[in-house]
Amino acid sequence: MKRFNLWMLVAILSGGLLTTSCSESDNPVNQFSNNIDMFWDMEGNAGDPEVVAALKSIENVVDLKPFMNVNLGQCYYFNYNQQVDHNDPSKGTFKQQVVLSFVGKDAPTILHTEGYNLTGYDRANNNTNRLDSIDAPHFLWALSKDNGKKGFDLNCVQVEYRYHGFSLPEWDADSFQYLSAEQQSEDLHAIVTDLKKALITGSGKWLSTGVSKNGMTSAQYAYFDEKYGWNDIDVYVPFVAPILTQSASLSVGTYMLTKSSKDALPLLEKAYKKLVDDPDVAQATVDAYAKKEGAELDKDSAYLFTIARAYMNLFKVMSYGDFNTWTKLIPRENDKPETYAYFFMLDDDSEAIYRKTVNARGPLRLRKDPFDVQIDIDQGNMCLDYSWILNGKLLSESDKKYFKDAMEDGKKSKTIDLQVKLLKNLETTTKKLIFVYGEDDPWTGGAIPDPTNPNVKKYIVPHGSHNDDFKKYAWYPGGQDVVDKIMTDVKAILFDNEE
Repeated sequence: MKRFNLWMLVAILSGGLLTTSCSESDNPVNQFSNNIDMFWDMEGNAGDPEVVAALKSIENVVDLKPFMNVNLGQCYYFNYNQQVDHNDPSKGTFKQQVVLSFVGKDAPTILHTEGYNLTGYDRANNNTNRLDSIDAPHFLWALSKDNGKKGFDLNCVQVEYRYHGFSLPEWDADSFQYLSAEQQSEDLHAIVTDLKKALITGSGKWLSTGVSKNGMTSAQYAYFDEKYGWNDIDVYVPFVAPILTQSASLSVGTYMLTKSSKDALPLLEKAYKKLVDDPDVAQATVDAYAKKEGAELDKDSAYLFTIARAYMNLFKVMSYGDFNTWTKLIPRENDKPETYAYFFMLDDDSEAIYRKTVNARGPLRLRKDPFDVQIDIDQGNMCLDYSWILNGKLLSESDKKYFKDAMEDGKKSKTIDLQVKLLKNLETTTKKLIFVYGEDDPWTGGAIPDPTNPNVKKYIVPHGSHNDDFKKYAWYPGGQDVVDKIMTDVKAILFDNEE
């Protein structure tokens, strides 16, 4: 039989899972601007003269533009002339996008570490690529006394990840030879250092946080912060950040089948076994996927492709889905084949749009996805576990071998040295780190081990999914207790126990 590229499917589909702290419903992506200068379409303003003067005094700050953000209030957009290679200044510089909201030189500061490009969603014009609507990190709302009603009490710095969005050296835009977590950490260090010298000069503490790959960026920044003795940040809080030590980590896929949404696992396993045991369910699912794609699938690979897609869709729903809602949709024994097919194809519509835009410097310039490049460098990725279906009656021996081999390939995949060093460093680090994971989130299969170092804490939110939404955390029994503990830990460091 013809072989489709299963690992390419995994890379394509899982790449969308680490993109942002927003859910898809919060950030619709059905239309994009064709204007690659769209960030300069924002209506500017004068800003605070003292802030403007301080930023202009920083040699590497260019293209400064004060503007009003619908979530953050008064902000300052600028490009930072960043070293392409922090080990070799002769390689030149590139412009890295930064958005700053500032309330005072002595205020605490949140550094939101992106793992991708900076983006916001302009609901009025249905345009996702807007900085004037970039989101405020959840911590900014949670830690501000006025909760945003009268402005925030903390500064906020958001930095685009190198080689993403508009932040890339044009001459190296496609070779990615200087794309790495270490280089990005150096980027962050340079920006933080200059802001501390010129503007945020007081005694306020710094918190670095991010969600998913953004959170991985924070954890990796903490590692280099200690390695090089920068002392940039006082507390790091990565949310749902898997520290993956292989380029295809089976631990994530196995967690999905054994611990994610554990109350629903027996029903889910029965449903997925129907896909490989019941001919009517299998055919209905293949037909449903073919109809959704709008084309006839190659008959030699359609079934395998459909099974893999159904597993990936389950992964996506477990990551982002509302547990109470989607578990009600799990088919039962006597349901029609079409009901099973519908369930297997849930959450199948966003990927085409995602692939059209994630590769672009602006939507007009397609290029290779930096996420895929970084998997083998220092990021890692997940591998699906097909244990539920390996003995399926409808699978031929070659089919079974195919899925077994996929899992074995994951076990033998490349070791990500940086992540191994990062985990080892957590045993002795003097940095303050608080890792937060969701119980139902498959990516929690890549969670750090239970820490023995008092400087490192780990929380798992009951029924939590792949986000940092404190309001959703509180929906589930025990969730508010975890939120309260996180906030107590953070405030003790950020405000020196003055709260």
